[in-house]
Amino acid sequence: MVVVALGGNAITREGQSGTYSEMLANCQEMAASVCALREAGWRVVITHGNGPQVGNLAIQQHAGSPEVPGQPLFALGAMTQGLIGHLLQMALLSTHHQQLGPVVGVVTHVIVDRQDEAFDRPSKPIGPFYSLHEAQARSDLTGHPIVEDSGRGYRITVPSPRPQAIVEGDAISRLSKDGYLVVAGGGGGIPLVERDGTLAGIEAVVDKDRSATLLATYLEADALLLVTGVECVLADFGKPTEREIHLADAAQMREYARQGQFPTGSMGPKVEAALDFIDASDGYAVITDASSMASALGKGETPGTRIVREIRGLPRQGAPA
Repeated sequence: MVVVALGGNAITREGQSGTYSEMLANCQEMAASVCALREAGWRVVITHGNGPQVGNLAIQQHAGSPEVPGQPLFALGAMTQGLIGHLLQMALLSTHHQQLGPVVGVVTHVIVDRQDEAFDRPSKPIGPFYSLHEAQARSDLTGHPIVEDSGRGYRITVPSPRPQAIVEGDAISRLSKDGYLVVAGGGGGIPLVERDGTLAGIEAVVDKDRSATLLATYLEADALLLVTGVECVLADFGKPTEREIHLADAAQMREYARQGQFPTGSMGPKVEAALDFIDASDGYAVITDASSMASALGKGETPGTRIVREIRGLPRQGAPA
């Protein structure tokens, strides 16, 4: 069984404005790779990010106010979870229905700690990229701080607490075991906190890679597939010694991280998520791009970066029996 974590930037790609037709076309491309995973024998649960989409929706909320009241950030997460889940289901059902079997989306909530330090230090970039002047103007309007994001421009940031539990975890597990291809945990899940014995939404966007790790661990997945914009992780990026990492164990990746090889705004969260999954499970993790995701779980030499617990004892490759 594999949990596939699709980035929000794979659904609205660089240079795109985020129209419905653009997002659907991108989802249709990825549907073919998901179909290939199913044909290879994998049970699949898909999660996805929502960074660009939730930021765009926040802009619409502000533009429509006060004529139409704006909704809280966690509600925007729910809206984008529904939209992107719909797009992925449409792409899967309309293009590959016969090969995939039943497909279902699960609106997913996650429990977070209201005392999480992330609420004091917003760090999750959302929405489009701006010039510094544009970003400062947007920050003045929304009250959210800004950050320079990987040399691509400036974005607003929001709190991103660690997910503690997945409310619908048991339902997702049962659906997967019954043969459904499940789309769940969209946008990292809708963040909730416990208040006076009840659950309530809180202003945050949960990192989808962290939620994917939590979900994959809960489901006892064989593999966690983190889909990003590059085929594999690079060591010594931008230096004469730059090289691709195709296979590494957890200790090697931790040493690279200690050296500052994986910036917080790009590959850092994915490597952290991969290592967290390996620490908490008997599985392995793969980081690769959308076009390579199906072949990255194959046998022998494969694209992507495969991270295992120990290099001497490679986990069983290919689809589980």
